[in-house]
Amino acid sequence: MSGWQEWLDRRGRDLKEPYGWLSLVGLHWLDETPRRFADVPGEWSAESGVIRVKASVSDGLSREGQPFDGVREAKGDAAEFVTHGRLRVETLIRDGRPGIRLRDPQGPALRAYDGPSVFDYSPQWLVQAEFTPRRPARRLEVDTAQPGIREVLIEVGELRFTVGGREQRLIATGGDDTISLVFHDPTNDDTTAPWRQLDAPPPADGRVTLDFNRARNFPSAFTEYGTCPKPPAGNEVTVPVTAGERRFR
Repeated sequence: MSGWQEWLDRRGRDLKEPYGWLSLVGLHWLDETPRRFADVPGEWSAESGVIRVKASVSDGLSREGQPFDGVREAKGDAAEFVTHGRLRVETLIRDGRPGIRLRDPQGPALRAYDGPSVFDYSPQWLVQAEFTPRRPARRLEVDTAQPGIREVLIEVGELRFTVGGREQRLIATGGDDTISLVFHDPTNDDTTAPWRQLDAPPPADGRVTLDFNRARNFPSAFTEYGTCPKPPAGNEVTVPVTAGERRFR
């Protein structure tokens, strides 16, 4: 159980951040046609990867704390493009599609959140896995929580382990020094979210310790405005993983 309570406390603090993932309250995809939206002022459009807002002082938008009047552009992701009172507007491009996303520290998901809901810690979910690296690593296109939007995960190898008497073989994704397991299991849409993620330390001598007690939800488990990647095809633990974070409400 070493470190698990610290992980749980940190998880709770992260999700309670005023402008963290639970503050998401809106998502709008953009194209060349300027549009207005009910939940944020200004006239919004995007062309050739450049996201644009046109607004006057009367719209009430701000930039770096100053009233905004005119046109502002961004190419790619901008965490705080403009603000409207406590509302932050960020720009994003996903799967080549430009959009804006809204964060509100008083949004409904954040107000409703009262800390992580988890299964009791169980040492049986501390699993040793064999890791076979994939060299070179491979780009995998996967679906996301947003229909029609795809995302790329980097396949870094295969994890083989046994739980509940059944052998499992799943794709590991990650970066240069991280291992992640994005997975389904039979508890999904019942006691857990539709899919979850587990991070693990880098392999040592071809082995990885998987602590499913630290399996966590993606932001899309809390808000409909997440763009989180789904598991690679076939990445399902075939026995119920009664460990880690539970379904949000």
